[in-house]
Amino acid sequence: MTGHVRRRGARSGELKFDVGVDANGNRKIRYASFKGTKRDAQIELAKLIAAAAAGTLPDPSKTTVGEYLLKWIDGHRGLSGKTAERYRQLIVSQIIPHLGAIVLQKLKPAQIADWHDKLAAGGGKEGQPLSNRTVGHAHRVLHKALAHAAAIELVSRNVASVVKPPKVEETEVESLKADEIDTVLAALKDHWLETISVLAISTGARNPRANLDACGSRRRHHQDRAQP
Repeated sequence: MTGHVRRRGARSGELKFDVGVDANGNRKIRYASFKGTKRDAQIELAKLIAAAAAGTLPDPSKTTVGEYLLKWIDGHRGLSGKTAERYRQLIVSQIIPHLGAIVLQKLKPAQIADWHDKLAAGGGKEGQPLSNRTVGHAHRVLHKALAHAAAIELVSRNVASVVKPPKVEETEVESLKADEIDTVLAALKDHWLETISVLAISTGARNPRANLDACGSRRRHHQDRAQP
């Protein structure tokens, strides 16, 4: 049996190794993540090859969604600290309690759709409903993890690609009432935003980017005038 190390970062990477042949005589390949030096990786690879030869290597067909997700996030080095922390929080709080016990290779699209419904109905703290946006965040983490599982052939496809997360509705912007306009303009009296606000209110401007650009230009103008 053979294998090799493929680095993904200074102290992390992926191990690829043979685990024999299938009934048709085709080579069976396994993958594993590692953390540490090249020497650490070589030692771990040797252990995995020895376990495969002895028949004591864990069967990936029995790996659960929860086991895989925790291993995936532990070995993921392409994320910033805060992003990795948020991913782990979603995995532990929103994914594992509902899907964690399912065997990874047996996860079905219908189970993911049912998971979406459960999160939306009471997936928050103390059984509070979750917003579609938060459900979507959890779905994207699961999708990323399953995409990696498909890439290293732990699963035949990414079933999270089949089911779409709930649609996030854009929040309606509430317009000022007639009796509120004078109050707003009075509060902005002599402020650099006063002219822009008058223009926006009088024309009914609704383009946030245009308003932002105008605000930036106006502020830079005032800053330039203030300089000696």
